[in-house]
Amino acid sequence: MDKKAKTAAAIASAVMNYIRTEEETLMMSQGALPAGQSAPLSQFNIWGVSGRQGIMQMRNLMQLKAFIRGR
Repeated sequence: MDKKAKTAAAIASAVMNYIRTEEETLMMSQGALPAGQSAPLSQFNIWGVSGRQGIMQMRNLMQLKAFIRGR
């Protein structure tokens, strides 16, 4: 196999593994609940956390810049 084919196979394998893991997680979460109940609505929101982290980092950099200029 050439390098491109190996890379494509590795990418396809990783994507399929991720999809399978997500499906298993979803099935386990649905199967673990008693009949008539839905899954909890609060889930980890990676995009919300990363946005908040970006804002906090920008504010920190602005504070450091103001502190250094004040000397």
